[in-house]
Amino acid sequence: MLLKLRIENLALIEELEWDLVPGLNVLTGETGAGKSIVIDSLKFLLGERASPSFLKNKEKPGIVEGEFQLSETFWTRVSDLFKEKGLDTLDSSSFILRREMRPSGSSRQFINGELIPISLLKELGDNLIDVLGPHDHQSLVDKKIQLKLLDAFGSLNELSHRVKSLYETHQKLLKKKNSLSLEELLKKKQRLNEQLQEIVAADLIPGEEEAIDQKLNLARTGWKIYDCLGAIRGLLSQNNPSILSLLSSLHRHLCLLEKFDPQKGSQAIALEQSAAHDLLELDRLIEDYFSKIEIDPEALEKLEQRKNFLENLKRKYALQIEELIDYKSKISEQLAKIKEEEDIVRNIAKEELELLEALQKEALHLSSKRKKTAEALIISIQTVLQSLGFAQSGFSISIDNKEKVGPSGQDEIEFLFSPNPGIPLKPLKEIASSGEAARVMLALKAVFVRVDPIPILVFDEIDANIGGEIAWKVSSLLKELSINHQVLCITHLPSMAAGGDAHFKVMKESEENVTRVLLKKIVEEDRLKEIARMLGGESKEAIRLARKLLSVAKGNKEEKSLEKLFQ
Repeated sequence: MLLKLRIENLALIEELEWDLVPGLNVLTGETGAGKSIVIDSLKFLLGERASPSFLKNKEKPGIVEGEFQLSETFWTRVSDLFKEKGLDTLDSSSFILRREMRPSGSSRQFINGELIPISLLKELGDNLIDVLGPHDHQSLVDKKIQLKLLDAFGSLNELSHRVKSLYETHQKLLKKKNSLSLEELLKKKQRLNEQLQEIVAADLIPGEEEAIDQKLNLARTGWKIYDCLGAIRGLLSQNNPSILSLLSSLHRHLCLLEKFDPQKGSQAIALEQSAAHDLLELDRLIEDYFSKIEIDPEALEKLEQRKNFLENLKRKYALQIEELIDYKSKISEQLAKIKEEEDIVRNIAKEELELLEALQKEALHLSSKRKKTAEALIISIQTVLQSLGFAQSGFSISIDNKEKVGPSGQDEIEFLFSPNPGIPLKPLKEIASSGEAARVMLALKAVFVRVDPIPILVFDEIDANIGGEIAWKVSSLLKELSINHQVLCITHLPSMAAGGDAHFKVMKESEENVTRVLLKKIVEEDRLKEIARMLGGESKEAIRLARKLLSVAKGNKEEKSLEKLFQ
């Protein structure tokens, strides 16, 4: 519950403290007294926007502070919310929310003095307080909230949680399955197999490159020797003229010289004969050497091809031959691992399919239960609406099946309302009249009184355009709601004001051209006079009626209860 609300420097409020009580807190005051400022300040505390024009003194910050005391059940929910946000939970179920607006227009928000993000404040506010009044955003028009309330009304929370759990488990499994795509594994497997086949077919041998280089060097040297010997053979004996054929001609000329000069000719012929003998020996040596040289052009070509092949293979894999041999073993290991992963993926795919079938089955079961629950809920809400003056109104719940199952099942629901015959049913958020909207919200709150998780309800002028018997029934419902909720009600109806567990009056006070808004708890005679004022004045008749209203209100607990309304 909200124990205390403190407002400082907002609109016409210099400083105001509101000490609230459990049950029904009523707030009254003349039109324009400032009741709406109090509610606007409360909404600012819950995360709504406000402009610097809302500040009374434009040079000072505006402050709203709320002191809360939570029940054990709601405290658990708040703790879970903090855990979801990755924040430390609060030390106790009592805490203080504080929000400040600076003159610049920026704001800060705190819980027990610790700075918190606006998103957390809004979420906390949405779970703490529901404000129902003209043009307010109400939780009951939210289709997600409507779905939760429908499930709670039909005691379907366990089934709903099971569907959510199945959905979340299925999503995790689906994510895992997608991260281990069988198609990708097969592509990888094919690529590795191709690499393995290529490397195996290469028949790589450690040190093979060095051996090839040696053979190539020898082969290339052999060709050079072969060419050299061929040239020598040509010079010695094969060319025309060759050295040996020229020696024959030389010998003839030397013999002629010997005839003319026997001494010198003899010496020359002896030298020539010696040279001829040596050259013949050289020719035989070269011929023998040449005949023994083996040159295999095909083998040389194969060596060149093998060398080029190995170079291309190294470039392709960016690895040396020894590394390629090691990589072959690694490929085999990877292929074995892929085989294991394939088995895992297939098992996950099978499990995911089974889980999806289970999810769809449970979602279908939940959908069937929701439809039956909706029928009962429609009757209950229509009963309360009739008691609130909507004698010929229409209320329905549309249930649409989504194509895919989500965390809340496959149903999208929406509450529909029509105030009068002939007017089409429309979503609650499209109710035109603020008075009608407030009473419809009250009817919904009355029906969901035991399952609605929001502990604090604020009704802002819910009594618009009603009176007489309807006003009494609205008062009775508010009183009923206040048994399980803390209720704050701004009202102009004396019957509602009389039913409050605590009565507060908002007043304006002007002094030296300065206007202030004050809030005061009124009891006994002051309360009697305020209710009389609401009845039209402080005449004896008004006082008498006010006294009677207070007397009747005290017996409100014995009045018709919600359970009887639903019968």
